[in-house]
Parts: sequence; structure tokens; C-alpha cells
Amino acid sequence: MKEKLHQEQLDHQNEFRITGISRSGNHAVINWILGHIQDKEFCFLNCTEPKFNPYETCRPLGSEEDSWYTNIPDFNIEEERKGNFIWKDYLLYSHEDSFLGPLEHREFKKNRERWIGKAKNRKDILIIRDPFNLFASRRKAGFLLGHEPEAGPKPMSVHSIRRIYKQHAKEVLGKSNFLKDKVVINFNRWVKNPVYREAIALELGLEHTDEGMQEVSRVAGGSSFDGTSISAAELHRKLEERWKIYAPDPAFQGIFDAELIALSKEIFGETEALKAILEYSKKEEEFSYPV
Repeated sequence: MKEKLHQEQLDHQNEFRITGISRSGNHAVINWILGHIQDKEFCFLNCTEPKFNPYETCRPLGSEEDSWYTNIPDFNIEEERKGNFIWKDYLLYSHEDSFLGPLEHREFKKNRERWIGKAKNRKDILIIRDPFNLFASRRKAGFLLGHEPEAGPKPMSVHSIRRIYKQHAKEVLGKSNFLKDKVVINFNRWVKNPVYREAIALELGLEHTDEGMQEVSRVAGGSSFDGTSISAAELHRKLEERWKIYAPDPAFQGIFDAELIALSKEIFGETEALKAILEYSKKEEEFSYPV
């Protein structure tokens, strides 16, 4: 085990808090980050609860897996929960399907160092995927209440997820500032553009290697549509076509109100999906934000 930096009494060098709506490519991005730091000592805590101790609220990565992943041989989750932290070069923990306000709740801010230790560098990573493919993937996975063919593991109402998405989108666009030192990852660009991925790696202070891009995450069964049987390259080609299977369905069209469409256009441009939804639903394209 490495000694702590006694001068500053640090428990880890870097802390990455990763936030995104489930089925936004969160675990693909996390795998990619972990691929860059395999020669460092790290710990990742999966799907933790805002406002609470991440070590106590992390959830299993799979049905038969732990709720954390580490390459530290003598890592002991029970000791970490007690505040007896082992040195880490990187501590990563994720939030899914969460509003941004609770991430900076006073209870967490007050207890942060007691719960997870002191870090030299902290960054928030906010992942966003275009809403048309995101909601299609959630529907396919059974994550949309009232839309699922069979109840999935955590269905949420369209109203709730749409509100969360809009808040995340406004944060991406600078219309809010919940997260002060943040790195935004546009998942659509991240999948397609290696130059963009290199820029993100540099922003995170990582030496860019693109390790992990050829791995399909096995968390929650992998892809909503293809599971884990598909290659990463083939999966990446299909990720922007998920909306097509549901676009003619009025219930699916009804998810996208004028504000959501306007936010998508600002972030992702006039995509084929956006144009198709507008054509199917005949929605008014323009939206004015309240002053």
C-alpha cells in the first residue's frame, strides 16, 4: 500500500463523481476511464445514493457481483465504511437517475471527507445522451413506467425522467451551475469521435490510450437491445438508431414536449431522430425559455 501524502493528509489523489441517466452510456464511459488507469490504484463504487455515504449505498454491478470494483489487493469495504481509508490514486463513484441538487446536499457536503476521505483533485463528470435514443433504450429495458413490455428492475415515470433529463441538459448548456468543476461528456460524440475522446481524457488528466472502447459493459445485461452478445464496434454503429423502432408509436412521441426537443436541438443539433419525431407528432419546434 502506498503511503499517504502526509503533508496534506490525503486519502486519494483523484476523485471522480460520475452522473448520468441510466442507459446514457454511463458504464461504457466508466469502463473507458478505468482502462486508462489500470496501472494506478483505484476503486469504483457503483450507482450510489446522493446525500448518503457512497461506500454504504453502492449497488451490485450485476446479479452475482459486488457493488464495487478495485485493483487494490488489500481493499476492505467494511474498513472503508468505517473511515479507515486505504490509499487510492483514483476513487470513482456514480449516480444514476438523480436530480443534481441532492449531489450538493448540505449533509453530503458536511460529511464528504468523513465518508469518503480527502482528495487532492475532484471532478464531476456529467454524461448526456440524446433523448430519443435514451428513452428508446429505457423503454426496451423496461425502465419506463407505463411503456415497459414487462416490468424492468427500476421503472420510472416519463414525467420524472423527463424532468431529470431537462435539468441535466440545462446544466450541460450552462443554464444552471449545480456542479462547479465538471467535465461534460456528450455520449453521442464520445462514441463516434476519437479526437473528442482524447480531449475528454486530457480534461480528466488522463494519458489518452482509448483502452476500454472495445469492451461492451456487462452491467445490467449490457445493451438494452443486444445484451452482451454484440461486438463493441457493431454496438457503436447501432446506438443512434434505437429510436426508429418506437418512433411511429404515439405514446413514444408523447414523451418529447417542445422544451425537450429544443434542448436536444441545442446539444445534438437537427438529428434524423429529432426531425422524424417532429414529423410524426407535428409538434411546434420553437420553444422560448421563461425569463
